Amino acid sequence: MLKRVRRGWPQVVFMVGLLLISHVRAADADCPTPVRVQLDLHAPSAYLDASKQVRGMDAELVSAIFRQANCPYEFSLTPMTGARTLKSLEDGDIDLMIRASKTAEREQYAYFTDAYRQEVVGVFSRKSLNLPTSLTLTRALQMGLRLIGPASGFYGDDFEQLRQGWRDRELYTAYPDAKVATELLFATPSRGELMLVDADIFFYYAGAGRLADIQQIGSWLHITPAHLMLSKKTSSPALIKRLNQAIATLSQNGELRRIEQRYRPELLRLLLQRHAQNAVLKGSKTLK
Repeated sequence: MLKRVRRGWPQVVFMVGLLLISHVRAADADCPTPVRVQLDLHAPSAYLDASKQVRGMDAELVSAIFRQANCPYEFSLTPMTGARTLKSLEDGDIDLMIRASKTAEREQYAYFTDAYRQEVVGVFSRKSLNLPTSLTLTRALQMGLRLIGPASGFYGDDFEQLRQGWRDRELYTAYPDAKVATELLFATPSRGELMLVDADIFFYYAGAGRLADIQQIGSWLHITPAHLMLSKKTSSPALIKRLNQAIATLSQNGELRRIEQRYRPELLRLLLQRHAQNAVLKGSKTLK
């Protein structure tokens, strides 16, 4: 059953800080109290519309999964870094983190559902820099190109080794979120020649006026399964099983994919289509 150990913050709405939006259903043994879902307000993953209602790809996906599972949940919109979210989940101050990668280290303190969508991470540059689109990250580091990359998060063992190389040479600019990363790339002067970033959020914040100056580096995209990650201090295997059953049902009837595609920019959908076609013809390429 879902064990409530403590609340990290009061359930009130502040103009700056915490915002909790509850979705209450009848409680039962597997989910007796609302699951606290941490959302970062970065469109198209999650945002507030003109009526201050939560919208976005991950917000709708989580809502659909919990409705299907018939479990109550609530969104917490307290601004957090990725590192703070992980620590809060480990401590039981929040129950659930969206869009998580499964690692052995995290499995020590968290449960993971089956994948509920695919996360797309790509390496991008500005066309005006005239960098070859076939450039690899390994070669980019050898050339001394600067990389704007995430401050936290796991993107594969190969990238972790390369990231340390960039840091050792002081060529790595860490960003807290993809919105900030977008501005770092287009700043004058730019903070880097390359950027590794969540493609959905990057394309959204780049906007129509800057899309023409964006090019993908490499013919691949780093596509990984995204999981819901729940604290072992406040959740249970029974709840995970229930959420997995909901994910399976919504995957089979196509609802999860319909939500995902509705929020994905057309240009990114085309990149993903080309990637899938290349994978069939040549085999998948890894992030190296």
